[in-house]
Amino acid sequence: MQGRQKIDAAAHMAGRCVSSTLGVEVLANDADGRQGAYDLALTHEERTIAVEVKLVVDPRHRAAGTKSNQLGYTRQPSLTYVWLVYLSPDKNWKRALARIPTLLAELEGRGLLPEFAHYFWQHDLNLYIEFEQLGIDSLSCVPSTEKHPPGYYVMQASWGGIVPELENVVSSACELMSSPNMSKLRQQLAEAETDERHAFLIYGWEYMEAIPLSYEGPLPSDPPKLPKGIDGVWLSTTATSSPTIAWIPERGWVRAAPMG
Repeated sequence: MQGRQKIDAAAHMAGRCVSSTLGVEVLANDADGRQGAYDLALTHEERTIAVEVKLVVDPRHRAAGTKSNQLGYTRQPSLTYVWLVYLSPDKNWKRALARIPTLLAELEGRGLLPEFAHYFWQHDLNLYIEFEQLGIDSLSCVPSTEKHPPGYYVMQASWGGIVPELENVVSSACELMSSPNMSKLRQQLAEAETDERHAFLIYGWEYMEAIPLSYEGPLPSDPPKLPKGIDGVWLSTTATSSPTIAWIPERGWVRAAPMG
């Protein structure tokens, strides 16, 4: 049910954005959770439009962040330091969580603190392999104090990459809409008996595409190469008051109303 509520909230915000941008009333088309129904319905300049809203998030990143928050700080009397352990969201954390207390104690016992990180990677193959298997991306530690007794935090490892240009974000969105992961979106729009069919994609913070979408800049110069059956696209992020850009067949690229 929680996933359905998130989708409903995203559709509600997208509906407000479309309504404010086009100056028309936008109705929820699947308010009753009808299977296969597209999300939003509207009429603009005498043309009926169906809009399907897709929240683009990575479940692995979301689950890792939630798990990290739930774990909090673990006191460990067998340790001397306060440790930060960064785990990859691509790995199952169960095995790592069971191993971390004894692993950190072993590292301290051998004097292998993070300032000797080069030793981890270059001189102890077994340790390197274990880190890889457990999904340990990196470690850091500081001396414990009375206020901060020995123990450890388990954090989600950082991620990143090259921030794409807005034109590349559009190309990536078009490829995503053409992928098997978006087959349901394409089917729901294909079955809509309307004049136009639009996709509204909302990117989560874990995607590099969200960065150029989160601030206002020049609009793309070229039309998007949309999949067959999709006439328009709206792109935004989950960030508060995120800008939104849209390709509307009658207008081309426009700066839409913020998501709010």
